[in-house]
Amino acid sequence: MKREININHLTRVEGHGAVNIVFENDKLKEIKLRFTEGPRFFEYITRERLYTEIPKIVSRICGICYVSHRLASILAIENAFEVEITPEIKLLRKLLVVGEYLESHALHLYFLALPDYMGYPSTIAMVKDYPNVVKRGFLLKEIGNKIMKLIGGKTIHGENILPGGFKSVPSKEQLQKVQEDLYKAIPEIKATISLFDSFDYPKFNKEHPISLCINGDKFVLLGDNLGLSDGTLFTKKEYELFIEEKTSAYSTAKYSTIKGKPFLIGPLARINHHINNLRPETKEVVSTLKTSFPSYNSLHANVARAIEMLELAFEGIEITEELIASTPFKKEVEIKPKAGTGYGVKEAPRGTLYHRYTFDDSGRCISANIITPTAQLQAIIEKDLADLIEFSPNVDDIELRKRAEMLIRAYDP
Repeated sequence: MKREININHLTRVEGHGAVNIVFENDKLKEIKLRFTEGPRFFEYITRERLYTEIPKIVSRICGICYVSHRLASILAIENAFEVEITPEIKLLRKLLVVGEYLESHALHLYFLALPDYMGYPSTIAMVKDYPNVVKRGFLLKEIGNKIMKLIGGKTIHGENILPGGFKSVPSKEQLQKVQEDLYKAIPEIKATISLFDSFDYPKFNKEHPISLCINGDKFVLLGDNLGLSDGTLFTKKEYELFIEEKTSAYSTAKYSTIKGKPFLIGPLARINHHINNLRPETKEVVSTLKTSFPSYNSLHANVARAIEMLELAFEGIEITEELIASTPFKKEVEIKPKAGTGYGVKEAPRGTLYHRYTFDDSGRCISANIITPTAQLQAIIEKDLADLIEFSPNVDDIELRKRAEMLIRAYDP
């Protein structure tokens, strides 16, 4: 006897997706996670375009994490042309990423994930009973938005971020205001960590076969080297040698594996990898939690997101201090195009992002490859959904559907 569970429209996720779970004689036959956005051919669109046009084009891949695509493409461009940027430009980019993460993680935690754990259909429905919790979500999101607008030019698709630097840089007074906002954010983030740590997270999945993130001796979101949970290290130039991509017959996202296995990326992978590299102030908070890391419960990604927000708020305060002391500073460096290939890797809020471009001597793009977090997450989410079925033997279809949506939402695909 055949039975199907169809989720035709995944709600409270930042993309578009659907799930089809098929049973035959009460045994799982197949799971299909479908990302249903139409093909957009961004890699093809970049061909024959000048390097200056590429960050504008590829940032449109995602409105929520446009900063990640813009920076990953810029890092690849600068790598191809052997551009050396100033320490201040590096710091300002890191501060921009702090804003990106505060906005994206606050959006996910308070407006996409939280209703599942509080028993409401949406965050708006929570306002009457939990007005201060909802206000906290808006406050943290707004602090992130303000940083992105100041440094990026706009909250979404800002044009101030350029290869070589920025069109304009913040004043000392503006940086001081950012610092004040980050100090205000810290108690709100600690309350967020406490809230998400307080929930009971049922175990829906088995241990992840392998995980991936940017490697470093501290918590990093930009870098040239990557690490796997089995101890393997590799460079950004080797990314395509490790990540195996193939097209999916039922999804517009590609299907990615490492060593033939699904792999974890994103906040849980990062906190698992960097748990001993966090700053003392963050470690002190983590030490009080009932949720322990490393963790292999995919739902703990929500706690990991909140921890990342705290780590980055502390980092942002340090960065603003350094930039205030350096003001005024040079906003950009000269770029001289030449033939070559460049690679850019960045941790987007939902996972590792990879861009590669090859240019001719005039700076026009010959070829491109972009590997998005969504493409890398499909395999591991399907693996987790299969585990969920195994962990839910006596659950009716309505409850199973609810659990499947919660699990997928934890990945923020």
